[in-house]
Amino acid sequence: MMDMFTIILVFLLKSYSAEGVLVTPAEGLHIPNSQTQASLKPALEIKISKTEIAVGSQVVAKIATEIKSEDFAIAGLVEHLKMIRGKSKMMSESLGEEHKADLVIQGDRDMPYKILTKVMYSCGQAGYNKQSFVAYQQE
Repeated sequence: MMDMFTIILVFLLKSYSAEGVLVTPAEGLHIPNSQTQASLKPALEIKISKTEIAVGSQVVAKIATEIKSEDFAIAGLVEHLKMIRGKSKMMSESLGEEHKADLVIQGDRDMPYKILTKVMYSCGQAGYNKQSFVAYQQE
């Protein structure tokens, strides 16, 4: 009996994958498909739904307002990201670690291109130059 449990335990440990990040899509969000083999690393999440843009759970902008705006940067997003980056940079320095300004963007597959470019530009303006996108992996 003990041999059987040992074999089951070894099988489960071998089949367990410690790679990747568990990402919970925002409600009503239809994530696009991709054929990439790269996995996500833990980072700050930006969620772009059909109605709003949120950093984590904090809503920073409304899509209806930003689609009409002529400004290329989303002011609310830039300010919020700068605040978060400042805090995380201080924590990294106090711990003696290298500060990583990475983020993950979740967006609906039907999101307007104008909104995506504004979000990416705004993230760059706030100092987040390494941006990843969430997509379902097709097999």
